[in-house]
Amino acid sequence: MSKPFWKFQNVAGGRAELLLYGDISDSTWWGDEVTPKQFAEDLDKLGAVSEITVRINSGGGDVFAAQTIGNLLEQHPANVVARIDGLCASSATIVACHCDRVVAANDSTYMVHPVRLGLLGYYDATTMQQYLNALDTIKENIISLYAKKTGRDKEEVTGWMDATSWWTGQEAKDNGFVDELVEDVETPVVENRDGVLFVNSVNMHLPFDKAPTFMQNSLAAPTAAGRFVNKPGAMKPGVQHEEVQNMEIKTADDLRQAYPALVDQIEQAAADRATNEERERIRDIEEMALPGSEEITAEAKFTKPVSASDYAKAAMKRAKEQGNEYLNNAKTDAKNSGAGTVENTPPAGKTDEFLDAIKSVGQNAQKK
Repeated sequence: MSKPFWKFQNVAGGRAELLLYGDISDSTWWGDEVTPKQFAEDLDKLGAVSEITVRINSGGGDVFAAQTIGNLLEQHPANVVARIDGLCASSATIVACHCDRVVAANDSTYMVHPVRLGLLGYYDATTMQQYLNALDTIKENIISLYAKKTGRDKEEVTGWMDATSWWTGQEAKDNGFVDELVEDVETPVVENRDGVLFVNSVNMHLPFDKAPTFMQNSLAAPTAAGRFVNKPGAMKPGVQHEEVQNMEIKTADDLRQAYPALVDQIEQAAADRATNEERERIRDIEEMALPGSEEITAEAKFTKPVSASDYAKAAMKRAKEQGNEYLNNAKTDAKNSGAGTVENTPPAGKTDEFLDAIKSVGQNAQKK
């Protein structure tokens, strides 16, 4: 499975957050068995939580991924609340509509459009008709979901989709897609990066000149720190807004609020590094494991984790103890058999095995 596009975080006090920033999957979940299973397992790992907040800033993506995520959230016993932090468009709206309640920032943006299918290759008329039939089925499912959420009839919902409708948070609420508007969230950061629309530092994969007028009019100005912000009170159409100077960052939460994408990248890099280090630790221990050391090897890897070097020391000590035990037993057996006194010269075969094992462990430990 590729890097997950979702992230569960802030699991505490019976509550958890699911972050959906960016594409809802960069590839289709049609025929994918691994990725949906991984999402379901991550959701299950939350345990007995009473509330899940789904934070959305997404231009959409794969409809099958959105439907799977939405249905899994809807079936979860927790109260699921969608919070639209910036943009909720295309298949991201499917996830939102499956939630128990949708809360949106006053300056958020909502968009619905016709179902689209990307094709590469050559197809005959029969195959093309099959694809068209599939599009009709998918569209009908989405229309039914929208109608259920909004309480509007299917004809009106179909008209919204066919027209590719862009709405402000208030318009989305008026049309039934949003249950509540809030002001106690940061104003979405709108950017024009080389002609592409970014919202809260996330690529929306939409040409900026194709974005709705009210989004283009909220274009932010870059600060000295390189962050784009919309200063409250400066929201005048067609005018770039003033810079926010002397921004203080004192806590991790301040840093996350100022640079959410950067913090996510740092956390993901740290998680990847920790995963790789753990894999290397277990691999090194397995390479140094000796016959008869299964118990301490299992403890070192899982129940009582230690570094590979500490394991090497323990393994050498254990091998030495086993060697001494073997020698003592050999002496006792020889003495009891009446074969004469056994000095410090043990039988060559078995003792050589222990000495070779100890030497091998020491060499491996030095290499680590």
